[in-house]
Amino acid sequence: MKTMTSGVLAAFSSLAVTYVFLRFLLTYIHDAKEPPALETQIPFISPIIGMRKKMKFYMGLRDNYNLPIYTLHVPFMRLYIVNSTDLIPIIQRQPRVLDFAPMEAKVAVNVMGSGPEGKEILAMDRDGLGPFSYPIAFDKAIHPAVSPGPKLDAMNRHAVQKVSSAIEEIASQAPKTLKLFEWVKREITLATSEAVYGPKNPFASQDLQNDYCGTFEKGIITLLIGLDFLVKESVKARTRIVDAFNGYFSSHSHEQGSAFVQAHYGHKVDFGISGKDIARFEIGGMVAILSNTIPASFWVLYHLISDPVALEDCRKEVYACCKSEGDTCTLDVTEVKARCPMLLSTLKESLRFHGIGTSVRVVTRDYLLDGKYFLKKGGIVMIPGPVQHSNKEAYGETVDQFQHRRFMKLSGGKRPNPIAFRGFGGGSTLCPGRHFASTEILSLVAQMIVRFDFEPAKGVWVCPKTDRAGMQGTIAPPDNDVEVRITPATGILAGKKWNVVLSGSDRAVELSAEDIN
Repeated sequence: MKTMTSGVLAAFSSLAVTYVFLRFLLTYIHDAKEPPALETQIPFISPIIGMRKKMKFYMGLRDNYNLPIYTLHVPFMRLYIVNSTDLIPIIQRQPRVLDFAPMEAKVAVNVMGSGPEGKEILAMDRDGLGPFSYPIAFDKAIHPAVSPGPKLDAMNRHAVQKVSSAIEEIASQAPKTLKLFEWVKREITLATSEAVYGPKNPFASQDLQNDYCGTFEKGIITLLIGLDFLVKESVKARTRIVDAFNGYFSSHSHEQGSAFVQAHYGHKVDFGISGKDIARFEIGGMVAILSNTIPASFWVLYHLISDPVALEDCRKEVYACCKSEGDTCTLDVTEVKARCPMLLSTLKESLRFHGIGTSVRVVTRDYLLDGKYFLKKGGIVMIPGPVQHSNKEAYGETVDQFQHRRFMKLSGGKRPNPIAFRGFGGGSTLCPGRHFASTEILSLVAQMIVRFDFEPAKGVWVCPKTDRAGMQGTIAPPDNDVEVRITPATGILAGKKWNVVLSGSDRAVELSAEDIN
């Protein structure tokens, strides 16, 4: 008994000593000029435990401490968490001091599984761009292909045609019950990948779709932190994906693909990437074009069909874009983008309401942010999107509600601060493919809402939760699917043959603060 008591006392003493040491270490390593370090129950360890709550963790710290920026110390790393919207433009004006490129390189090494030569290329300094020249130069290389204009129109046109064919198929089968997320995932995967990769699209294979969406994607975060052994099935799926795309590029099939995939390929070759690393590096492109477009499409469609007022509002807008002649109705998706502000607002509200993305940057040298906050070299700056998207100062007391009109320019009304909208990131992390993705989403939703009527298969609409969503994307997918009964619409265009086109435009739709002229 005495031995047991002594052992317990020794254990408690050891814990106490460890706690005191960690508290002392926290005080010792934290510079008084840095953003305030939050006191946590167990120094260095409590933040890691708290992060299991995902974005609710950062939102809770914002509400509890009300700081513009603060420091979290975790083992071997300091995190600078940004709450203040005012600090975001200042951070984004320092793309090389507060740099995303080192994080991109880490993703390429760990998630894509690049080989030794690829790793060297990722870290190289070329053309005076500094370390990590490859990711720094990437946006410039693909910019002409994803900016409004003929090249983007060609890719969008292909996606619109593919989406239209999918909708024609379910129209021929209606009335019909759909598992909405499953259907959206399948059709968006096919439309997006075919528009990008062309007629030899590897994702035409259902097996490869399953490898990506069903297996590989689930392991992305674990791969990112270098724990490959915990997600062996994801690693195997990645190998199969790489093999398929190695065949695609080796056979020069990309030459029949979009200007985007050709620009991406050219950028890789220009930097000396070769062999299977070309296919490995393409995984980054896959994540960019698929992981967020699929859930975004689902949520916009769900919020419209489950809300009679929102559905009627957006239907009226799309009806106004339809040109009926005889038994044919023509819908120009370019018109939808230009003349459907409520539909566009619903898209942005969906990205706000279900967004889980975080912009991350590495502090490449000691830096005084806004003349007040000392950021140490090697620290990580984080801008959690949901912290901004739940900001009452930006969005008002209705911040916890889904409001499809929130982003409209209403007469006399106040629109949310554009800096607080992080649906497509911002600055050096701004999504370069946002104009392609938004066109595809608006095309699918616009066609669905004017061609069909909807009712929940179980008699009542129940919005799915997103508690199980991983952190690899910027939009949370639903935890469970929604079964929807669709029937041909009984409105003014019932029974028409549909001709869906995209006439094209060189004008950008306002999707982010950077798109505002």
